[in-house]
Amino acid sequence: MGLDQYGQLRNKKIDFDKVYSDNYEPTLHGFVWRKHSRLQTFMSDKFAELNPNSEPMNGDDELVLTKEIIMELRKEVDSSFHNSFCSGGFFWGHQFQEEAVREYSKQDSQFCDWALTQMEKGGEVVYHCSW
Repeated sequence: MGLDQYGQLRNKKIDFDKVYSDNYEPTLHGFVWRKHSRLQTFMSDKFAELNPNSEPMNGDDELVLTKEIIMELRKEVDSSFHNSFCSGGFFWGHQFQEEAVREYSKQDSQFCDWALTQMEKGGEVVYHCSW
């Protein structure tokens, strides 16, 4: 149990056989994070901004990412998610959020680059999660 997060092109499935193998390449198989609580805090905040009358983001929700969101995410990645501190969420791994920021730093940057490239090609990049 815990927070699982996904970044991918709309209507393209993540290749979980590759994700859990030694041959995983996120730009080809889909981006997967596990208990990256500060990323979840950032994405949840964006979801709330775009859906002010909605319940908080949960496992059934999807956030369509825009260039502006990715540019803001890039700033958060570069600042070690300074503005996205996670104050709770038992299943989110908030106890280990600084470690997750360090562990996923390269993948977070790679995701930002990939997402912008996909958007330039006309692709729709989405983020969703489950716990």
